[in-house]
Amino acid sequence: MDKTSLGALISITYRSHFVRINNRMKELGLSAGQFFVLMVLSDEQGIKQDTLAGRLLIDKGSIARAVNVLEDKSLVKRITDENNRRAVRLHLTEAGEQLIPEVIRIYREWEEAAFSGLTEDEKSQIKLLLLKIAQNSYKAAYENGETKWKKFALKDLQ
Repeated sequence: MDKTSLGALISITYRSHFVRINNRMKELGLSAGQFFVLMVLSDEQGIKQDTLAGRLLIDKGSIARAVNVLEDKSLVKRITDENNRRAVRLHLTEAGEQLIPEVIRIYREWEEAAFSGLTEDEKSQIKLLLLKIAQNSYKAAYENGETKWKKFALKDLQ
């Protein structure tokens, strides 16, 4: 096998994924940055904006900019949390809900392309192995940041 490092392989996969998603989202007048917000909201309406930032491992400012664009396009609405006036919860609008099937289709097309030529067993194995690598990598990156590890959304998945 080639001597290409694991980090390089992950970086190439991440960057090519981002380019593909970004190109497809441009057709909708959006970008890859908004794509990830929409994907999370498709599963978790009412998530707090700062929780979303943590879930995506993206700084709060970048999330705020992505949400601003989605809000300007009437795809997402911010609702102040009734229990904590400083917290903002995010919800898809009706137009946002209608866009989700297209966003999911864009994701599935990328995944099909990425998994091309792999068996179902290989697909399952690679997902499990990448999950373990992500968990180990995140834990190593934040080994002195106990709070970050406790909040890591993937830490308990198997």
